[in-house]
Amino acid sequence: MTYTDPEARARAAILEKDKALRLYLAEHSFAEDDEPSGWLAYLTGLKNLLGNVSNDLGFVATLLVKRYLAERFGIADFDAAAKAQGAAGIDIEARTGDGGSVIGELKTTKPYQPGFGAQQRTMMIKDLARLAQAGADHRLMFVTDPETFAILCKPLWVARAPGVDIVDLATGRTFSCPKVNAHQSDGG
Repeated sequence: MTYTDPEARARAAILEKDKALRLYLAEHSFAEDDEPSGWLAYLTGLKNLLGNVSNDLGFVATLLVKRYLAERFGIADFDAAAKAQGAAGIDIEARTGDGGSVIGELKTTKPYQPGFGAQQRTMMIKDLARLAQAGADHRLMFVTDPETFAILCKPLWVARAPGVDIVDLATGRTFSCPKVNAHQSDGG
């Protein structure tokens, strides 16, 4: 894969984190005694080294989105590092070669209970609604967890996302939520 300069810098930062973590783990171990101050020091060291791993995970998932966009739509100018992870608004915005609009939301969510926890569910509903209401030519919900993908492909969730494609970046599977036609939407 060819990286833009910002993508290459983000990738290098992740590689440095990995190197520092390996050195830390080689030199430190979790105290097996009953002293919480030792546990705190060890875990604090890990936290300081790793920082916000969720942002790193989101960036790497966005690299997979970049590959998907190139393969499906021929989009060659997407920069996975252009938008900060966790920034407000639509996660993915791109244009196809013929001018079509592509938008997407990216979720690295791993359900911590069946059907999502309350906050996970709220955010998933919000993002699916935003996609379903958007006026883009292609609307995609990218996920990184196969269980999340399976949940979103169930009828209750599909009904919330008419015209949205659910894409499992981990497995490559895609599910297209059927569009609601006019006579269905008015109760007819």
